[in-house]
Amino acid sequence: LNMGMFDRNDEEVFGQEKIISCLPYILPLMDGDKFGRYIYMRFPPLHVLEQIFLGPLVRIDQAVPFFGFGLFLVLALGGRNPELSRSIRFNVQQAILIDIALIFPELIGSAMSKSTPMYLVEPCTNFVFYAYAAACGYSIFSNLTGKTPKGIPIISEAAERAVGPF
Repeated sequence: LNMGMFDRNDEEVFGQEKIISCLPYILPLMDGDKFGRYIYMRFPPLHVLEQIFLGPLVRIDQAVPFFGFGLFLVLALGGRNPELSRSIRFNVQQAILIDIALIFPELIGSAMSKSTPMYLVEPCTNFVFYAYAAACGYSIFSNLTGKTPKGIPIISEAAERAVGPF
């Protein structure tokens, strides 16, 4: 008995879904880009790559009021569409959760005074950058290689629960 969508392995991403599943990660990449400022200062070639790949999106986000919030809403509401494949819905939920996780370091950073020593600020900011960049990079690489990125602790499990069994 052939049951169509139930015959596929949930762990694999096929065809166009490989690219489409990567697109939601634009949101956390744009929102977390500011955490890389010290790394970009120390490694100028990385800053050049950032300007090529994320620069246009960050400029649009800065120029258009509520662009990031609008993109968040589109993903949050559109990501629940049952007509989308489970893989795409999972990646949308995971990208949203990564973006939400970035709120906490932003709040902590805004609560710190300007007199906070750089020897504390820089490593903390760099850590946030490494963590979110690793999560997004892992997810994008996994999707492009045809695997669902279910290896991010806590976030992947929460995305799995948000998507549900189907």
